[in-house]
Amino acid sequence: MRTSTERRTASLARLINVALERGIIDMGQRDQLAKLSAELTGAREQSHEEADDTASRREVQRGFNAITVAYSLGALLVLFALAWFLLERWKDLGPFGVLVVALIYAAAFAGVGTLLRRRGFDVAGGLAIVLAVSMTPVWAWAILRLMGEMPDPAVYTDPLSRYEPYVASRFMVLELATIGVALVAIRRAAFSVLGAPIAVALVALLLHLGQALGNPRFAWYTGPYYACVVASAMITIGYAVERRQPPREDYAFWVYLAGLVMLLVAYVSVWSYIGRWRHALPLVAVALVTASLYLRRRTFLVAGGVAAFGYLGYLAFDVFRRVIALPIALATLGLLVIVSTVWMQRRFPKLVARVSREDADGVKTLPTGALAVLGPLVIAFTALVFAGREAEERTVDREWRNTFYERRTRNEVRRQKLAAPAKTSPPVDTTRGSAR
Repeated sequence: MRTSTERRTASLARLINVALERGIIDMGQRDQLAKLSAELTGAREQSHEEADDTASRREVQRGFNAITVAYSLGALLVLFALAWFLLERWKDLGPFGVLVVALIYAAAFAGVGTLLRRRGFDVAGGLAIVLAVSMTPVWAWAILRLMGEMPDPAVYTDPLSRYEPYVASRFMVLELATIGVALVAIRRAAFSVLGAPIAVALVALLLHLGQALGNPRFAWYTGPYYACVVASAMITIGYAVERRQPPREDYAFWVYLAGLVMLLVAYVSVWSYIGRWRHALPLVAVALVTASLYLRRRTFLVAGGVAAFGYLGYLAFDVFRRVIALPIALATLGLLVIVSTVWMQRRFPKLVARVSREDADGVKTLPTGALAVLGPLVIAFTALVFAGREAEERTVDREWRNTFYERRTRNEVRRQKLAAPAKTSPPVDTTRGSAR
């Protein structure tokens, strides 16, 4: 006797074959429906095995729900309260006091997180462990201050506190410590939110690396270009993480998010320097939207939308500010995009399926693989090299202008002082003395 699952599978296969014979679907759609049927059948067979685990679960399943929101708000309140306390008592505690407080809080968070995870509260325990990792730069800073390796910004007579490469190299120690502690925590307790401190520390590490190795004199001009390099590097690292992360955890999301935010900030910073290359922003938007389709990442879609609307705002308020027909042209273009998308869905289902493809291991991939993310990195690095060549000339011109304006200002102040009438003392009244 066949089971009910086998009968349903057989009837569904027969329905798919009949639809193929009558021309309702094609071969590609038949293969996709067969694959979907196998996945659903396997899910039904595993439902009985997961029933006991679901019944014994003490915490709701991870996702966007009231429990997760409450956990997140609680973690943010803890961070806010801790930061408030440290800022208020920073000078009173001193480096040693800050070290003791940070280590006590880190140990308390780690202990509570481990206990909660052992009792089945994985999300709450994971957030507590994230709080413990977030204390790493605080106690690492205190250790460097006690060792005399971190300059005090309050001491203005110390030249090292004003030398950017030296200060950046010391901040790199804090960021490396944060990344190391977070990786150790991931090995002990896999939790995707632990990717957040890693992503933030990695962005700061790359930025401080550029400050430590670069020339502070040219940083005002090459800094925005280097920020584009950092953003492209973060997206490349995120793609590598996505291909190697475990199925149930999404560490790549945080790396992608940090890279995309950095990309938007960098593009705004470099906007006034790139001239005609501003018109390449629509290509960036199209690339981000295409990547969102292949990787199924809403963050890329949002970033592409922000880039597209930013370029449209540049056209509307700068390039074509006096052209009345531009809004009509944009509305027409939007309607054409909608109509063409509908036509594409009706005529080219294979193209849609090809965009949503996965590799043999079930990992979402880009069309050209690593070249798709290494290409922007190479372009950003090339732009940085050319900017470095122009930086010296522009810096010399900038310093000459600043010197000229300072001298003119001093001469103007001196001229005003010379042109001002001299102060005379009031006349002495001699009549009072003679009258006496």
